[in-house]
Amino acid sequence: MARNRGPATRAPGSIALAGPGALRYVFFGRFLTGLFVPAAAQPQLEPGRAYRTRDLRRWSANPTRLAKRLVREGRLRRAAHGLFYAPVPSRFGPAPASDTELLRAFLGGSPFILSGPPKWNALGLGSTAVFPVTLVYNTKRSGAFTFDGKRYLLRRVRFPEKPPPEYFVVDLLEHHGMAGVSLADLERGLVATLREGRWNPQTLCEMAERYGTRKTQALVRRCIEAAARQGG
Repeated sequence: MARNRGPATRAPGSIALAGPGALRYVFFGRFLTGLFVPAAAQPQLEPGRAYRTRDLRRWSANPTRLAKRLVREGRLRRAAHGLFYAPVPSRFGPAPASDTELLRAFLGGSPFILSGPPKWNALGLGSTAVFPVTLVYNTKRSGAFTFDGKRYLLRRVRFPEKPPPEYFVVDLLEHHGMAGVSLADLERGLVATLREGRWNPQTLCEMAERYGTRKTQALVRRCIEAAARQGG
């Protein structure tokens, strides 16, 4: 008489495959699928810092996809194609990165300086120019660009690494048309401020020789001589 056998006992985590006329296969162990799913990258972003897409490679083999996810999460904001920044928390809401930080990232760390009305108007030579473009001198790119809704005019020109105030005097003389002030007015203002001792005549001459046209060089020398005659 055949003995009645109960259902086979399976070990926890095993799988039994059976059917009519089929062999029985038993798998012992646990499913390990979850161990092979990579966790989403969580980069440590510095508030106020700008990043190019390539900068995100340190955290992901697919930096473009990572950038899109971080933008969705609000951890990054897009300033331009391939250019992002980590917003700065403030009581008025997330604040953008500075001009210099966006330009640092865009230009890959190459040297640049900011010029234009903010620099020119502060000289006290009669310039009151206002235009919604930030003038950027650099060693890498030329052209008009928009970052985070702000317009920048980049020019690839020579400039001192650490420009003294006298450099921006020469720069204003070179761009008087853009500033909307005549050379005659600038000449009178330069003579007056030289008499006040606001500028170093030697440094002013050096900046004119290095970065000005012959016309600008002659005007600078004329102003220095006039200020000296008038008791400056």
